[in-house]
Amino acid sequence: MLPAVFDYGRQALLYQPALPAYDWRNADRYYDAVAEEMTRLLEASRGRALCLFTSWSGLQQVRDRLVDGAHFSIWPIRFQGDAPRDALLAWFKETPYSVLLATRSFWEGVDIPGDDLSLVVLDKMPFPTPGDPLHSARMSNIDESGQSSFGNYMLPLMTLALKQGFGRLIRRTTDQGVVAILDERLTSKGYGRQARQDLPPARFSRNFSDVHQFFRHALDSQADFVLNVWALAGESAASPWRWRWQLLRLQDGKSDVQEGQSSQSTNSMRAEIEAAIAGLQDLRNRVEKVNRTTDQFGVELRCSPDAMQQMQIVDTQEGLLLQWLAEKARWKRVDLLGVNLMVATAQPAAADPFGDSATDFELANDGNPF
Repeated sequence: MLPAVFDYGRQALLYQPALPAYDWRNADRYYDAVAEEMTRLLEASRGRALCLFTSWSGLQQVRDRLVDGAHFSIWPIRFQGDAPRDALLAWFKETPYSVLLATRSFWEGVDIPGDDLSLVVLDKMPFPTPGDPLHSARMSNIDESGQSSFGNYMLPLMTLALKQGFGRLIRRTTDQGVVAILDERLTSKGYGRQARQDLPPARFSRNFSDVHQFFRHALDSQADFVLNVWALAGESAASPWRWRWQLLRLQDGKSDVQEGQSSQSTNSMRAEIEAAIAGLQDLRNRVEKVNRTTDQFGVELRCSPDAMQQMQIVDTQEGLLLQWLAEKARWKRVDLLGVNLMVATAQPAAADPFGDSATDFELANDGNPF
């Protein structure tokens, strides 16, 4: 009823991707799409996200995909049920780039101002559960009076809960961030469009590149690509280290992943440096293949804090570091981000989880590497 106290047009972006409608007969397809979308959103925002679900089963579905599945997320991640509510919120505030997945009890009463929370994802429009005895009795009473229980009861409660979820993001005049609502009914249904109009007046977009541009500005970043690197321990103490890199194009979130055997590394930091070199070389080949040059593009390299410290050494004669510095110098800019990266317990899918193949990554948009 009162005017907005925040400059939502400047501080926030409301984003709705083109995802399939939820179908309980094919829930796996829907949650595959949700996990995929959440993954690319988390990459654009550098984690720092509260992902809210309307049901416990939905949270569990996405949890399985983000921890061990094809849509594996690199960020420190916890889930409602791992610890008491206050302990989870304390962990979220204390852990850089963290991600928290939760259900309805976190849709309100959560106050995390500042850069710790820059992305709120809502999986579906939060309608009350019709099977709940209290809701069922109230709906029956309204219908018996000749009114619409859906329009006069369900919709107002859903809209209020949706506002509460949205309200987790902007807590101060200096906050900035994105609210992503993954429910196609927000646009396809008349009541969804009305609910959207009742939300705070943030700019609305259905284009992922707008999410990228929002965070690019908010983070003062020049990165066009992200390269995540890991060191993977061998099966035994005598086994050599392995490495993994994941390459992402930030404009649309498409990605590719590759693993390799470390040829010379005796510790995890050196394996990560090998992965960084291999990943940048792979990206350079893709860029040159479409007749572009590496000095046109910025890359954000995400690795462990220890590896980042090693890769920041400039005065060195060590062979692997010299190779790293030479590859880094080819690019317009390479920014290092130290993160306590999660490591998947299962092997990642060989195929690109966001496209049909590596060729799709290389040649999208008529040969543009973006």
